[in-house]
Amino acid sequence: MGRATAAATCAKSEGPGIPAPAGLPAGIPGFHAQWYGQSGYPTLCPGDRSTATVAYYNSGSLGWVSGKLGEVAYLGTWDSEPGQDRASPLGGDGTNGSPATGWPRYNRIAIQPAPYVGPGQVAWFQFTIQAPVTPGFYRLYLRPLVEGATWMEDFGVYWLVTVLNADGSRPPAPPAVYTPTGYSHPDVPTSAGTFSTYLIKERLTDVRVRTVTANTTDCFSACPAKPLAQYVAENGAYAAIHGSYFCPPDYTPCASKVNTYDYAVYNSNLGVWINPRHLANPTNALASFNGSTPTFYRRIFQYTRGSVTAGISNFPLLLQNGAVLDVSADIDANQLLRAARGAIGVDATYVYLAIVSGASVPETGLVLQALGARDAMNLDGGGSIAMWIGGGYVVGPGRQLPNAILLLKP
Repeated sequence: MGRATAAATCAKSEGPGIPAPAGLPAGIPGFHAQWYGQSGYPTLCPGDRSTATVAYYNSGSLGWVSGKLGEVAYLGTWDSEPGQDRASPLGGDGTNGSPATGWPRYNRIAIQPAPYVGPGQVAWFQFTIQAPVTPGFYRLYLRPLVEGATWMEDFGVYWLVTVLNADGSRPPAPPAVYTPTGYSHPDVPTSAGTFSTYLIKERLTDVRVRTVTANTTDCFSACPAKPLAQYVAENGAYAAIHGSYFCPPDYTPCASKVNTYDYAVYNSNLGVWINPRHLANPTNALASFNGSTPTFYRRIFQYTRGSVTAGISNFPLLLQNGAVLDVSADIDANQLLRAARGAIGVDATYVYLAIVSGASVPETGLVLQALGARDAMNLDGGGSIAMWIGGGYVVGPGRQLPNAILLLKP
């Protein structure tokens, strides 16, 4: 019998430092800063900590004075991830959902290290990063500012933090197209072309996914419908997207069944399925959530009516386990035409709400795959599309909707 091999263990490492640029400007009137180099990107085990260092050259005509509002320099959280003045999962002061890593505040990464940094001098900021428990790839964007006065240059400085699996293996490769959390509007290249996409991407652990309906019981004609904004306001949501296909009032064939929908939708507020008869549909797919755990089914009849907190069916499923599905037998001719398309997707970490411009339904699957989704389902499209975040519509408002998908803060 051979000798047993020891279990693999995780070990952190630091990448090479990034050196300073040459030929920096100096003496620009007011407060200004130029990036001057940084330590390497870390690879960490879950929960590990790392000390990061970034240097900024004072390229302005005014000095930075510690302890004096309007003159003291900080590093602040910035776009694209976590966003300006937002909390980061990589560090903070323990408030607003941030880990306690010794930052001055949850959105202030570090303060100038010297009492005074004069024009032409370099400040070496240091701060602690803590790896989240979930393996993956994380970014911390930062930007210097003079607190109480102005944000300074440079833009686009960030830390890339790789969090390994507990056994030391690397997580799956990042998606082909990087997008930040929150709202973004990327152009997504695929094998079928490049598609303009409206995207809301959030960590599953940071949101509550809810599915809601305007009707409280099954409805077969003249069903109630609401604007997406009304669903948002009534449920205290901060982001939302339209839901399943339905029969709109401006379609002649829908005159006798206005706003009906042939899909099962779980009303998260009532805790019941609306249109439960469609849980046995042989073609429709299902996107369901039990808390922060998603499960997507290619065929809704595979769902055994286990516990869910949200669920919506439609057709077809676009992705399963990262693979684009052959849906040619599931879709109709209209779905092969290029139009605005909606979709909901997930991977192990994120939920994706997407509206893809000028795409067929199969092409929408390619877009969600490029964005990094593991599983994804098609939603309604065309004149019914609507997306809400940040207090307003980024797409729409479109038609009034009989159902919708919402994101709420925990």
